[in-house]
Amino acid sequence: MKVLFTGATGVLGRVSVPLLVSDGHDVTAVSRSEGDAAWLEAIGARPAHVDLFDQDSIRSAIGGIDTVIHFATSIPPQAAMTKRESWTMNDRLRRDTTRLLVDAALAGNVERFIQQSVTLIYADGGEGWLDEHARVEPVWNVLDSAIEAEAQVARFQEHGGTGIVLRLSRLYGPDKASAEFISAAKARQLPVVGKGDNYVSSIHSQDAANALRASLSVPGGTYNVTDDEPVTAAAYAQILAEAVGATNPRRVPTVFAKLAMRESAGLVTISHRVTNRKFKDVAGWEPRFTSVRQGWADIVGESRSESAYE
Repeated sequence: MKVLFTGATGVLGRVSVPLLVSDGHDVTAVSRSEGDAAWLEAIGARPAHVDLFDQDSIRSAIGGIDTVIHFATSIPPQAAMTKRESWTMNDRLRRDTTRLLVDAALAGNVERFIQQSVTLIYADGGEGWLDEHARVEPVWNVLDSAIEAEAQVARFQEHGGTGIVLRLSRLYGPDKASAEFISAAKARQLPVVGKGDNYVSSIHSQDAANALRASLSVPGGTYNVTDDEPVTAAAYAQILAEAVGATNPRRVPTVFAKLAMRESAGLVTISHRVTNRKFKDVAGWEPRFTSVRQGWADIVGESRSESAYE
């Protein structure tokens, strides 16, 4: 396929683009710097400077493309995540850029449009399993733009294209953001909020990249991309603490978390026990890291051997 890939030099792009190139796809990848362009050329992709908020620039890039993969995001660092204003660029990329890309894709007869979304948009599910038909009700309005992006993919589908939405669970992997988590866990700065009996669903970046690879051949629709074993928030904190060799995580009352985190507090107390059954059945995909138990142990082991986070 001839692919246009936004977010090609982000956390998922750096894992996904080499896979697509190795599969023989002709990948045009949006780059933002000379260094990014050099890396993309080195792995066999074609770098392109595209203004993701300019209609003409996007239409020019989409000419001759079969598949658009929109994975561009702007996730703030951990220290700024609770500030609503830190998410402005991410909102624009999900809301405005997705609309412009779909407009251009429809005008250019693009066959397939693949959009990154998140399972965090689901309503609290308690102990129950959440599939793709579960109620969508974000606990914080930073997630509203993900729903708007999904609506644009539905518009693409309504006009005859194959629209794919990949709802990713909480992403982790050998990257800078996960390094911050490791450092915080070592310092006991990732406490368990309340009872910690709410479920957390996760996906390793390598498994997410392989899911994207598989999505190039699945029917249009919405798919959860998550590992096999969601764990409670208390178990998650304990797993990470044990992986980094830290003592047991601290615990804080829910009311304190709400005072400190305000509107974003729901992100650490909501329960999302998400199933991946649909995507596994349709795509034949299986996560290598079936749980954060294996995933975090692997990441920490690699970081120690390579001194990646020293």
